[in-house]
Amino acid sequence: MSIFLAVVAFFMAFGALWFTSEIARRMDTSARAAGQPHMGPMQESLRRAERQIRDLALALESAERKIQLLDARNTLNQNEFLNARAETDRSSSKVSTLDILRGAQRFYPSDTYKN
Repeated sequence: MSIFLAVVAFFMAFGALWFTSEIARRMDTSARAAGQPHMGPMQESLRRAERQIRDLALALESAERKIQLLDARNTLNQNEFLNARAETDRSSSKVSTLDILRGAQRFYPSDTYKN
């Protein structure tokens, strides 16, 4: 008798498992169907956000390249300016106001007033 009860209990346990798995499967498909209308707009907004992020990243890379180019140009121009200024400083002698008043040298505004 106990073997018979064990077999019946065994089949009842498998029946309960089958029953609960069927209920879970049906609930899952109905939940998916209920969630699908809301997923479309959300996925579209995610795609739009990803596209904007990608465009912003490309614009940022372009801006970085332009800034590096401008920085290189600025360094080159600054070096040229400093070299030219050093050459003019070496070639010209300092002129005092007293020399100008005496007429010893001609007056050049760039010689007396420097930044």
